[in-house]
This record gives sequence, structure tokens and C-alpha cells, in this order.
Amino acid sequence: MDPAEMRTRSSETSTMSDSELLGAILEVYRHLDLNQQLRALLERAMAWTPAEVGFAFGPGEDSKVTIPIAGSVPEADPRFRALQGLGAHRLAAGPAPTAQRHDGLGPFSSLAEMWPDEQVVSSYVLRIEPDAGADAAGFLWLVFSEEPGQTEIDALVQLIEMTRPAVANAIQVGSMRDLVIKDDTARCFNRRYFEEFLPEELARASRFRAPLSLIFFDMDGLKQVNNDHGHAAGSRSLYEVSVRVRSKVRKFDKLFRFGGDEFCIVLPETEWHGALEVAERVREAIASQPFLVNDVGGTGIVLTASMGIASYPLHARSKEGLVQLADRAMQRIKRAEKNSVGVAEIAGDTDV
Repeated sequence: MDPAEMRTRSSETSTMSDSELLGAILEVYRHLDLNQQLRALLERAMAWTPAEVGFAFGPGEDSKVTIPIAGSVPEADPRFRALQGLGAHRLAAGPAPTAQRHDGLGPFSSLAEMWPDEQVVSSYVLRIEPDAGADAAGFLWLVFSEEPGQTEIDALVQLIEMTRPAVANAIQVGSMRDLVIKDDTARCFNRRYFEEFLPEELARASRFRAPLSLIFFDMDGLKQVNNDHGHAAGSRSLYEVSVRVRSKVRKFDKLFRFGGDEFCIVLPETEWHGALEVAERVREAIASQPFLVNDVGGTGIVLTASMGIASYPLHARSKEGLVQLADRAMQRIKRAEKNSVGVAEIAGDTDV
């Protein structure tokens, strides 16, 4: 979203015509994806009000946090990154979709702290709901250098109210998509989504000249759990692995069950040494406490993981190259001491 485009607005009129409102409603209804709807609402908010800065927040993987979906500042801006994983409760107060004042947001206690070099006087949060009184599906946060007129706010509130059915439909579509991209056993993302997500993240990393790392790991001894205690116990172990791993990575990192007892973690904007720190945290989380404590004699089972790391663009520049080199590094650990982390060797062929 171009920041200059988002700031353009018609200053000659203070009222919103029926045709403008209808066009905005149709634009939101045109999208079946919630994030796209939130972007459309943010664009209208920036066009209809004198907002200097605007963000649209949508749900993260954890329903208790929100992440910035779009903003009038670039994604590389530190303020954009600082608002990742914002607690939803920070934005949930007040009846929706009335605009509620918020002097600060997330780690910023005041607007002056967030924009020290700009004159901003107020900010407002508007909740986006699928139905009156329902949990918020997202939020708009608008920052003003001059107080907005009530007519402008009323038009935006009316737009949000009239697009609730579209938001409800997008949430239902998203729930159906989760059935496709989530692994039923581990409750993390599945291989199908991995094949879609990693190329998109690599393209983004290339566009912004940012690093990306992949951690490929295999559970040591999980097959023995299946043999000794049954596949139900093995499935519960996979879920425990997923819970422990997700507690040790950032909200915008993604865990995938690659197949069987193999997992992948995709770490955007992370070089190999940062991925090594994450892998060590994950490895320790897996090995430090027994699994299935309530199922196997009260003592549980000790499981470990062998891990391999490959990074873009240092080790490989393609999805296939990253997976191959991370898997190869993991296999070296698997054949040796296990319960450790290996880093890929730098490939001689830069097209890998």
C-alpha cells in the first residue's frame, strides 16, 4: 500500500455521498479474505479522514494477539515491527465501532514517543466486528495531526457497520481454510501450506533484501514411542512438541509439520546465527522435560530432536535448496550425537 496514496483525501467536501459509501461497501464485499477487507477499510479511513498515519490490525495465530496487516508506514519502519503481536485486549475496550481515543499503543506509552518529530494530537481505534457484540475481528488505528470532524468519523463508522456481514463471511471462509492448512495432529501448519508459504516469504525476502532462515528438525526416538505405547501416544507427543516449539518462537515465525516426525520452522528476517539461537532454545524446550507424563507411569518419556539450519541468501536462494541443505545438516547430527544443531555448509552453486 503506497503511503502517499493512503494520505490522499478530498478536502473540499465534509460529507460523504451515497455513491462513495456504496463504492466502499462493495469494495469490502469484493474480498473473501479478512486481511484484504481490513486493508480496504484502512484505505477508506485514510481517504475520508485527515489521518496522518493509519494501521489495520488483524488476528495472529494466537487469538489473544493481533498483528499489523497494513499501514501507511513501510513494513521496514521500526514502529511497524514494534507493533507485532499486540495484545488484543489493548484494543478491545469500548462499544464497536465507535472511535475510541488511545494515546499510545503497544510498547509506546504516548504518541510523542512514537512520532517524536511529527505534530500529532490524537489517535483513535475502531473495532471491526462480524456482528454487534461479537469478538473483534480486527482494528483500525488512526493518528491525527488535527482533530477529525464528526461527519468524517460517522461515515467511517457507518461503513464498518454495513460491512459486518462481509467480515462474518470472511471469517467463515478463513475457518474453512484452516482446515486445509493446519495439521490435525500437531495443531501447527501442514506440509501443504509450507509449500505455499516458503516461496512467498523468499520472494518477500528478495524484494526487501532481508535474510530468512529455515530450521529442519527430526524427533529422535518418536518411532519407539509408537512401537512401545501406541500411535495415540505418538500423536500426543507430536502435539506436545508443537506447543513447546511455538512457545519459543516469535508470533510471525511459523512451525510446520513436514511429515511423520519431521518439522520445519520458517524464520523471516533472521540470519543463520539468529536461527541458531532459536534452534537451541527449541532443542532445550524439547529435551528439558519428559513427554506424556500423565500417560506413561507418571514419569513420562524423554525425547530429543536433531536440527539443521539453512539461511537465505547465504546457503541457498530457492525453496528446494534451503530444504535440501537444512535436511542435510540435520542428517549429519542424526548420524552423530543427536540432540544437537547443525548449520548447512555454504553451497558452491549460488543458484541452489
